[in-house]
Amino acid sequence: LREARFDENCRAIVLRINSPGGSVSGSDAILHELRRVRRENIPVVVSMGSVAASGGYWIATECDHLFAGRQTITGSIGVFGLLPNFKDLANSFGIRWDSVNTHPHSNLLSVSRPKSPEELLVIQNYIESLYDQFIELVAIGRDLPKNEVEKIASGRVWVGTDAKKIGLIDNFGGIEDAIQKAAEIARLKDDFEIQEIPGIKTPIQVIEKLLDTASGYVLPSLEKPPTGV
Repeated sequence: LREARFDENCRAIVLRINSPGGSVSGSDAILHELRRVRRENIPVVVSMGSVAASGGYWIATECDHLFAGRQTITGSIGVFGLLPNFKDLANSFGIRWDSVNTHPHSNLLSVSRPKSPEELLVIQNYIESLYDQFIELVAIGRDLPKNEVEKIASGRVWVGTDAKKIGLIDNFGGIEDAIQKAAEIARLKDDFEIQEIPGIKTPIQVIEKLLDTASGYVLPSLEKPPTGV
């Protein structure tokens, strides 16, 4: 996205999303790049693949138009967190932990101990604040009342046909439809060119790159032993 934004010839972007989601920080980083793109008056059209849910939908809230397939799995507007505790498992293998803390909750995210009720409350409040942020993003991006978004959120997933009824997508269509829509919004003529970023490589190109990398590898000399400690 940054590469496209810095390209003077870029007039519109079609973002293909095919993802079940991921970390909030990763999704939000992409979202901020999309905001920078749109601030440069470059329209963004989203084309959803077979799955564009959770973090994938978080990203999709920042666009000018949104396409999905009738069977696309989307939505999953929700946030959850995992707090692994490996203390008992590690102890069974003879592994022990010790720590020096400057505060009772310094190692709040440690995997070596259970969490106290107070710590669980802090983490729960953080998760709920992220969830509220997600709701707000969808409400603004889809021009829906916040209370309506809350009714279709809670982590529920929707297929494309239902997602269109509740306002989560604009139209049914694939990547070609998204390209034509982007050209229409950007008021491009019919002779526009398409550039894929990153470019999709053929199997032969992948093999050529591997061979090129291998040919550039130099074995360390065995004539002189390494010096130093």
